[in-house]
Amino acid sequence: MSLPIPLTVRLRTPRVDRHVTVDARDLVMRWTDPGGYASCTVPLARPLTTQPDEIAYYGQVTVYDARDGSVVWDGRMEDPGRGAGGDGQIWDLTAVGGQAHTRDRTVPLIYVQRLGSSDFRRAAVNVTGATVGGGDDPGGSGKDALVVQFPDGLHISNTSRVSARYDGIALAGQKIALIGYAWDGGSNDANMNVDAILSTGGGANDTARTATISTNGGPYATRVVGTNWANGRDTLDLRYWRTAGGLYTVPSDLAWASFTDIAVVAMRFDATGSERTTGYADTVLASEVVADLIGRLLTDYDGATATIAATTHAIDQLAYPDGVTAAQVLEDLLALESRYTWRAWERTDAGRYRFEWVQRPSSVRYECDVVDGYDSQGSADGLYNMVTVRWRDSAGRSRFVFRSSVVPELVAAGLNRQASIDLGSDVGSSADAIRAGDQFLAEHQYALNGGRLRVARPILDMETGRMVMPWEIRPGLIRVRGILPRIDALNATDRDGVTVFRIVSSEYRASDGAATLELDSYARTTPRLLSTLMRRMPSFRRR
Repeated sequence: MSLPIPLTVRLRTPRVDRHVTVDARDLVMRWTDPGGYASCTVPLARPLTTQPDEIAYYGQVTVYDARDGSVVWDGRMEDPGRGAGGDGQIWDLTAVGGQAHTRDRTVPLIYVQRLGSSDFRRAAVNVTGATVGGGDDPGGSGKDALVVQFPDGLHISNTSRVSARYDGIALAGQKIALIGYAWDGGSNDANMNVDAILSTGGGANDTARTATISTNGGPYATRVVGTNWANGRDTLDLRYWRTAGGLYTVPSDLAWASFTDIAVVAMRFDATGSERTTGYADTVLASEVVADLIGRLLTDYDGATATIAATTHAIDQLAYPDGVTAAQVLEDLLALESRYTWRAWERTDAGRYRFEWVQRPSSVRYECDVVDGYDSQGSADGLYNMVTVRWRDSAGRSRFVFRSSVVPELVAAGLNRQASIDLGSDVGSSADAIRAGDQFLAEHQYALNGGRLRVARPILDMETGRMVMPWEIRPGLIRVRGILPRIDALNATDRDGVTVFRIVSSEYRASDGAATLELDSYARTTPRLLSTLMRRMPSFRRR
């Protein structure tokens, strides 16, 4: 049997390119926001005794609108299951959309990292007794410091040195774009220097910053690739050494140098995969991270045509030295930039998925009613007026930020409800924790009706100015009539949780001829709740 709607299904493998609509017993397509095309299932009538040329792991699955040839779903096959029963012999084809590409690779990845003494190791010490350690800054700043020292009574000479090395960016297979730090000294000595050395695995090196040791120290300052060292350096040494003066016996415990507020930034790519050699600060924007993910890891996305809206919040800690997927990075970015979303759609002429990082819609796109079915899962359980955010500082210590807001319903009931957010050990700073907490409270200030809306007929798309079929519905705001009558309810132009909702997913089933839209939040299914719980538990987060 063919599909009872004007949709066609095309399968492509290295062996064959074939339209299989006539043998499709059904078609179920789903997209989510964020994410874009998510999944597609096609029960296909085929004998089980042979391997059809058009069915193969990672083969392309594309669904077209037969009326105009536009793509309504696109992805790759992952589970070509099969079975036999009352309906005959069936291949149950399951495909995933372009959003699955964000989970294809797990790699260590560093964008910006605030370093503590534990991030450094002893290196390039050519005199017995010199020490590398950490703790409270002996210069009295009250900050955690990296301290390198020649102890009292130690005999040193010209070129005697003690260095601490950070090679986290090298271990991640990246290069250093920027460093920043402040330093202090325990004594004044014209024959002793404090330096920052950028090298390539201990080989070729450049002195990025140098000064004569003094009790005045040096304020926080940054140095960048291209200006202070050659492109390609991936290792940072902070060094205290004797430059002249011959043999010398250290007369006290004041022969030390301390380093605080140490920051490193790794070099990034743009969305086309070209390396950026200029324009670095000691923070990073979410939009810059998105571009790097596409150019570095998400090579099945078309970087040349990608839409990446610029963000403004400066992120001062974003590092995953133990490995991470692009999906997890994007999830962390949305915790800091909750008004944005990302989606992967159909393949472009270049054979890569179209990608967009854009602001969430703020105006109503669709008009609909509840005639085809609606059920609400609205609940006050989603209301919070307080949140505690846990993060980890550069010394490895757990820190907490408390944020609060005014929630009218909770004020009226005389209740306080407090949530908890764990930024894990990879994403953490005071500024980022405050940002994540405030974004969370903004999203949980009002009770939303939510629920699921069934659409089985054309509805008005005000963006295109035409009636669209259920399978054509895309992310946006939808105004739904017939839910909660009130004065002026249908004149709302922004999401209000009463008549105007954000469409967070759509599942279209050909056999029903209807799309089921999830509004404002995903349905509370058991698998989804378990998945959310696992993401929130520290033992399941990145370390």
